[in-house]
Amino acid sequence: MLVEGGRKMLKKAVCVGLAAAMLALVGCGGNKQANNETSKVKWPKNVEIIVPYGAGGDTDFNARLLAQKLSKKLGSNFVVSNVTGNGGATGSRKVKDGKKDGSMILFNHTAFVVNKASKASDFGFDDFSFASVVGLNPGNVIVVNKKLGINSLEELKKYSQEHPNELKIAVQTGATSYVIASQLLQQGFQLKMVDAGAAASRLTALLGGHVDVIFSPYGGVKDYIAKGEMVPLAMDGENDLVVPDKKINLKNIKNQGFDAYVPFYYFVAFPKGTDQALIDSFNEAAKDIIENDKEYQKKLYDMYFQKPAFFAGKDGLAKFAPFEKALEKIQFSQVAKNQ
Repeated sequence: MLVEGGRKMLKKAVCVGLAAAMLALVGCGGNKQANNETSKVKWPKNVEIIVPYGAGGDTDFNARLLAQKLSKKLGSNFVVSNVTGNGGATGSRKVKDGKKDGSMILFNHTAFVVNKASKASDFGFDDFSFASVVGLNPGNVIVVNKKLGINSLEELKKYSQEHPNELKIAVQTGATSYVIASQLLQQGFQLKMVDAGAAASRLTALLGGHVDVIFSPYGGVKDYIAKGEMVPLAMDGENDLVVPDKKINLKNIKNQGFDAYVPFYYFVAFPKGTDQALIDSFNEAAKDIIENDKEYQKKLYDMYFQKPAFFAGKDGLAKFAPFEKALEKIQFSQVAKNQ
């Protein structure tokens, strides 16, 4: 009887142990299934990433690089389309009114909130399904032609006060360059704002001698700076630009005593009402690429000295809040086109 009872107890213990093991395996399988859930989302065969600015700029570069990686990671064909106009508002509106099936994505940056503040657009983040912040550009560099003999923001301010409205500063109406220029004018810089279009057009205007001061992504002017043809005065972003191996140590505007800045975040958003599973799938893939893909990181750094940055959902939206508040102080008006 004891032997029989022992056998029954042993059998019961084995069964309990096996049941526990199976539950553990199911639990592990369940977690794995949850973790892989977003990777099983079915994406459309073709996904159009709308960049609301021209080809060849920093936003376009970021979007195309990410699109290449997403195509491999998610198995769909991610293709960038440049839809320009109205300081970026035209392309943004196309996505806002686009299909909610994951076939269209907006790749934009901080100018999106400037568009709304300037009334270039009548919509904001609430009209989209926000995915994430997918990059932080060091910002634009303020550069002048070497012939001016100006080597600092303070010198630029002094010269402009001694020669009111003689120097032309190129901006794009309703865009981030307009905001920074306006902030400088509010602090005593007596420069004449002219609308010279987007970054590539502003660079052409400076090279042609049609304007005197421009804002440009560092990557767009680094060769001219290296050759001594242009003088960098400051960064307009949140941080200084320090690149020891390139002997670059350029302070931002705030660290030179002036209250002006633009936090240059890139973000991705979908048409409002897009399935959250698609957005989660995008965020999972983008986060992995941005934080772990060394080739991706190197290309961004080599081109724009840009370091990885990823903030999903509410954490991403929070990055824009302080700047939206600062925009309340800006008076937007039409600027004359550069002739």
